[in-house]
Amino acid sequence: MTTPIATSSVAAQAFRLLELAPLSSFGDDSPQVVDAADQYPVALAMCLEACDWSFARTIADLPAANPEASGAVADPDLPNAWLCPADMLMLRHVYGDAQWRLDETYLWSDSADPPRIRYTRRIEDETAMPATFRTAVSAQLAVLLAPYWLKTRTKRADLSAELSNLMRLAMRHDARMAAPMRADGRPRPGDWADQVRA
Repeated sequence: MTTPIATSSVAAQAFRLLELAPLSSFGDDSPQVVDAADQYPVALAMCLEACDWSFARTIADLPAANPEASGAVADPDLPNAWLCPADMLMLRHVYGDAQWRLDETYLWSDSADPPRIRYTRRIEDETAMPATFRTAVSAQLAVLLAPYWLKTRTKRADLSAELSNLMRLAMRHDARMAAPMRADGRPRPGDWADQVRA
């Protein structure tokens, strides 16, 4: 469910960070509302792309695709084509040992076995996002709007620094949603002191 920009808590926080009047005080066709509605999806996508967030993480088995029907040329090194989910924003991992490449909405592979993937999906429902992440999206939206609505470079620089801090905070909070592991799936190295004693 898409949140209307005028009632979006993310957009409201972005305007607080910009030290501007709340969106609800502007008309629906005001430049502020139009800019916020235009840049909100960009800010959200940028933040979602930044990390393998637990609340947007999805695992899926891909169905076979026929890209040649739309004029695509098959790769002789990766002859099997699989269709990626429509809501996929970022591919995070392809399970197994197959060689693969992502082209647009197709995953090309040298294996005839249907691939299983982990990906970040697009989310529009603000209530499905943790508070720390929503605040980071607010800061990203404020940074994107700042060149139009803030005159001072120092305030824009402060917003960029605040965005970095809020993204780190959101990532730290989200990292607690799984046991510690390497991003590539390999075993964790032991403690260096244990390795010295071995």
